[in-house]
Amino acid sequence: MRDITIADWHKFGATVKTERARLALSQHELAGRAGVSRSWLAKFEAGHRAAELEQILRLLEALGLSLVLRSDASAPAEDEASAIADPGCRAGPDFDAMRQLMDKHQHSAEIRRRAWSAGRLKPARSDRG
Repeated sequence: MRDITIADWHKFGATVKTERARLALSQHELAGRAGVSRSWLAKFEAGHRAAELEQILRLLEALGLSLVLRSDASAPAEDEASAIADPGCRAGPDFDAMRQLMDKHQHSAEIRRRAWSAGRLKPARSDRG
């Protein structure tokens, strides 16, 4: 699948729905694979915003997709250019901190996935719809 820019929740939901259809999966099948309820998936596909990152990551994994964050700008703005030239400058987001947070989240998600697979853990109430 090519890179897709997700500008809003409706586009995100429509992209998931399109990929689910491409894989010939029902909402029930995909929800089961992702560990979310069918009603949660239906709401997500319709563009509802009440979704936690953990649920989204499980959903994307079940579809064989990944989440990639990248700058929208093709060329850095003037203050960003100076931040690149001066590594001590703190203009813009702290990507190292973001990467550490994502790594920590992925580690926690992997532990939960293993527990679910082994039947030792049930999805949280928020995962059930």
